[in-house]
Amino acid sequence: MESLKIKHRTFEIVESVSKDTFIGVRKNKKYFIRQFTPKTQESMELTYAMRKISTSGVKSPKLYWIDEKNGYAVSEYLEGENMCEYLSKNDMDDKLFEQLFLAAYLAKINRMTLDYSPDKWMNVSGTLYYIYPMFIIYQKEKDLVDRYMKLWFNTKELAKFMNEKGVFYDKSRVKDEYSANKEMVLTICKYYR
Repeated sequence: MESLKIKHRTFEIVESVSKDTFIGVRKNKKYFIRQFTPKTQESMELTYAMRKISTSGVKSPKLYWIDEKNGYAVSEYLEGENMCEYLSKNDMDDKLFEQLFLAAYLAKINRMTLDYSPDKWMNVSGTLYYIYPMFIIYQKEKDLVDRYMKLWFNTKELAKFMNEKGVFYDKSRVKDEYSANKEMVLTICKYYR
């Protein structure tokens, strides 16, 4: 088993998620470890984004340590279901919509536009977390309501998105455009801030 030393703490790597992300264990607790190339523009943007998201109020994995010298960021490991998987089997409920719109509001007042694609979000025991460590400066046309809303309802856009991500989605769940638009408008009116 490989081990990493990050900020004077030793982590045993138990799983490699991708070429630059790992799951590590320290004192019987799991952590999510992201590796990046130090002293590059991308690393500065990543570390800035991770710090800003973690202090914005948006529910996201807690950021524990960033080792800018060696190129590691350690955050909370979450056990849950990616929202793509969740939406492939379930419809969004009011509690999840309320959390999604709250996250969009908190991001907006912090001058951030998050990526509201369902694959960047995770459902952890009924709590919605933003798991993608990046954002862009706030742009209304790229916000939740203006760009991503159709990916959270049973629409042909969601079916296409799931197909592109390789997640099974029963196309018989797709609603006709009128019904889907009505449901979206009612949800936006209910939760938009």
